[in-house]
Amino acid sequence: MAVAFLAVAAVVGTLLVLASGDAGDTEARVAPVPLAPAPDGPVPTALTEAWRAESPATPAPLAIGPAVITAGPDGVAGLDPATGREAWRYSRPEAPCTVGSGFGDVLAVFRTDGALGTWCSDVAALDPANGARGPSRNADLREGTRLLADRDHVTGTGADHVETWRSDLVLTTEVGRVATPVQPPDAQPRAGCTNGSIAVGGGTVGMIQRCPGDDSDRLTVVDADPSSSEKPEERSSTLLGVRGARLVALTDQRAAWAAPDGTLHVVGTSPDTADLAGTVDVLGPAAGPTTDPPDLAATVRPVGTVLLWWTGTATVALDSGDLRPRWTVPGALGAGAAWPGSAPAAVALVPVPDGLAVLDAATGAPRGPTIPVARGLPAGTPVAVAATGTTVVELRGSTVVALRPPG
Repeated sequence: MAVAFLAVAAVVGTLLVLASGDAGDTEARVAPVPLAPAPDGPVPTALTEAWRAESPATPAPLAIGPAVITAGPDGVAGLDPATGREAWRYSRPEAPCTVGSGFGDVLAVFRTDGALGTWCSDVAALDPANGARGPSRNADLREGTRLLADRDHVTGTGADHVETWRSDLVLTTEVGRVATPVQPPDAQPRAGCTNGSIAVGGGTVGMIQRCPGDDSDRLTVVDADPSSSEKPEERSSTLLGVRGARLVALTDQRAAWAAPDGTLHVVGTSPDTADLAGTVDVLGPAAGPTTDPPDLAATVRPVGTVLLWWTGTATVALDSGDLRPRWTVPGALGAGAAWPGSAPAAVALVPVPDGLAVLDAATGAPRGPTIPVARGLPAGTPVAVAATGTTVVELRGSTVVALRPPG
């Protein structure tokens, strides 16, 4: 009888907690009919606006699987790319800090308020087709975090704390200040450093660190999935000899970083490339500011055999192997994206002031005329681009705008 009483009490207690906590206030409206992937089509010569929606919590346009994702104070929604019709919605009592993607899922990070202040700790994975919830976790992220996806891991950025998860959202590594230390005292050798820019690539996580006692910025690269999550495994940690460096891109063996003098440096980051002769390329007018990027997130867009990097003044295509510049689009408004279905001869759509430049990703040569797009924005306003099926999605400030071929 005692065991039965305890079992009943446990069930009742669980129901009371769920009813009174955040879970009781969660709206999870799953799509009765999942969104279906849209077929690819030829690169268009014209685009017209099909719909627009506000999305202040997505730092980049999110075209994930068959859905375009928007997010704001009222939660996260999956929209039909062709019509903008809302197919599903997921919301919590607090607004999302940020929403990104990884492992083919939508990853939403919600605010939580407690005795220790405001955190971005409630992480939920959502199916982009219907909004069904998958794995979840409690993270130690703060306001201003952003999610960076690479292979089988996603990393949350932060000024003094970075953490990485695998596809089931289990922590694989964390670097920096740990909120509730349970690790050995020497587990975080540079817990007092602050991060300037953070990038992921090739199963690694890299960050520009500014540490007490160092006379210049430091580039530290760790394994995204070490043997133990209790202590990061450093592949390399090197003083760069300058202050104001900005990490640009990573592979499993190299890192590219920009210096304030307008040069791009590529260095080896693993024991296999310890003897790699570093390269330095002068970016010239394409060099942008090396101030820390928004949300500390150094992002590039893979298209074919290149990584598209927006410097703030130009789009530069970096070779995905050696990270050296291949071609440049001066005056571009954002990195750009691949046109779906164009591989292996990948086509890149790069936002320029009068529309979208259609370029061969390998060479930068035009693959067609620039697609006119009248945005009505102040000159130089950044425009981020994604594409799914025959829909191009632009993020202009906090507004998602869907463009489709006419007819």
